[in-house]
Amino acid sequence: MNLKFAKYLIIILLLASCGNQENEIKNYGFPNKGNESSNVSLELLEFKNYGKLIDRIHGIVCNDSVPKIVIKGKNLIRNIYPIEHCEPMIYDPDGKHYVTFRKGKPFEWQTITEILTDSLSSKLAEDFAYYRNSEKPESYLIIIESERDEKVSGIEKFITNITQEYDNLGTDLELNFAFWEVVPHLPPPANGMKSKMNKNAPQQCNRNYGFVCCGHFPQRNHSQEPLATN
Repeated sequence: MNLKFAKYLIIILLLASCGNQENEIKNYGFPNKGNESSNVSLELLEFKNYGKLIDRIHGIVCNDSVPKIVIKGKNLIRNIYPIEHCEPMIYDPDGKHYVTFRKGKPFEWQTITEILTDSLSSKLAEDFAYYRNSEKPESYLIIIESERDEKVSGIEKFITNITQEYDNLGTDLELNFAFWEVVPHLPPPANGMKSKMNKNAPQQCNRNYGFVCCGHFPQRNHSQEPLATN
């Protein structure tokens, strides 16, 4: 009888210890540590499509709050604080920073090349490293983009995998995410209109919420001062 009681007691204690384990929390981006009450938690599965997600992120920022995308794993919570601005600004990073989602899969920018999980380590070090005015990277930058009517499936898995690779680096550099809408394709101007179109170039820009990306697709204009990400 005592032996059975001891077994039950051990089982109860084990279950209790498992239930009392605290989740580790990791933050990526720039949380508002001074006023955590302004953080607004979001889960990707809440959104019917990508357009509703980016609308919500933008709306939160324009309401003087901070969007926080929460990804829950086993004993680990990852909080993603995306880069977003209420008022448009010109920011035109290299195409290597873009990850385009189509039908739940990540692709390299303007290609049909799928980004595979086993390539994330090299892409983080080589493509997502963000340089501004120095020979050394100042941070890591990933711009997730998709069409408004695309589903958000696949994005959470990608973020989980890339943050795992980032954690393995053990670096002090920040890992930053932005969520943008794919900039619509603008056909090239007719020959007779070329000079006139150039004069009116600012009118050809596409507003991508907190950013303005100009041209056919976002053109890489390195004369512009990049957004400070650290």
